[in-house]
Amino acid sequence: MTGLVVGLVVTGLLMSLVGSFAPVFAAEAYVVGVALAQPPGVALLVAAAVVVGQTLGKVAVLASVRAAPGWAWVRRVRAATGHGPVRAAGGWWAPLAARTAAWARPVHRWTTEAMGRPAAPLVVVLSGAVGLPPLLAVTLCAGTSRMRCVPFVAACAAGRGLRMGALAVAPGLLAGGALLL
Repeated sequence: MTGLVVGLVVTGLLMSLVGSFAPVFAAEAYVVGVALAQPPGVALLVAAAVVVGQTLGKVAVLASVRAAPGWAWVRRVRAATGHGPVRAAGGWWAPLAARTAAWARPVHRWTTEAMGRPAAPLVVVLSGAVGLPPLLAVTLCAGTSRMRCVPFVAACAAGRGLRMGALAVAPGLLAGGALLL
């Protein structure tokens, strides 16, 4: 394996790991860019690294959500948004937290209901593959549900694998004329 390939794989892994906490990097664009510039094998290897990084990041988010009720700043935000036992008087973040909670409430309600069902891994696969609802939102809801970690990891990796694998091979199919638009 050349240094370039190792660099592309490590970059994809780290970028997707960081991007799984906050969507600041477009992993999809990175995979497509590599697929346009490198052979299909390299693109699939980078896609696999991106899947691993995103899955590890989402597991960290899931674990954080499950551990968060004991954190003091989480209790303050929950109190400010009316989800805690006492409404907090304020803080510079209280209005933002309240607006965010109001905006996310319908998505959270639907996803939380779906995560409480036996088909919860299918929601995670769908979210990972299609992006609706966003995987970060699904991960947050999974953290508050009874969904076990192993099915979550498998479903997350499967959904992201479908998406990234398709993106890694699509440019080659288009360039080869196998797919005409």
